[in-house]
Amino acid sequence: MTQLPKIGKPATNALNNKNITTLEQVSTLTEKELSKMHGVGPKAIKILLENLEENGLSFYEEDGLFANLDFTVSGDLNCNNAPKRKDIRDILIASTIGDEKVLNDKLSDDFVWIVPGEVRIEGKENFIREINEHLQKVSSLEVKSLITHGKEGASHGTITNEHGGEIHFADMYEFESHKKDSKVKTITSYVLMND
Repeated sequence: MTQLPKIGKPATNALNNKNITTLEQVSTLTEKELSKMHGVGPKAIKILLENLEENGLSFYEEDGLFANLDFTVSGDLNCNNAPKRKDIRDILIASTIGDEKVLNDKLSDDFVWIVPGEVRIEGKENFIREINEHLQKVSSLEVKSLITHGKEGASHGTITNEHGGEIHFADMYEFESHKKDSKVKTITSYVLMND
């Protein structure tokens, strides 16, 4: 792992606050995401870009879902040619912003969302309605881990709202089958909220 170059204390602190301490971690962010971080200015971005290039790295390239986000997404985002990892990543982002198109595409019609001890919602339309009724203005989504194996997957991370409140989540996913294009049929979510 390659340590961060000297980019100034405000920029270093901004990255450290997101648990980003290496160039490899910086390469999981888009240039746009970096520019939105308080304390990371054009000079720091230029230095990071130069150091990334010297080490054979680059900023993460946006795909369609990341293009218009008004909050930072960081962490374990690279899909490494793993379609189910991409599906889980996309579901996390789509659930955060209420993107009905992505959710309709990735979830099965008989989808079930379970928050043990709290709620069980059956049907993807009901799930989409529920998340859209509880959307918050988000400042960041950090995906700390995202794994898949066969027809199962899991992710955990933290969503920070505009007021600094944190939602820590751990989601277990069950896909319809082992096929790479199968849809998610169940998500079981464990959630801790710190306002």
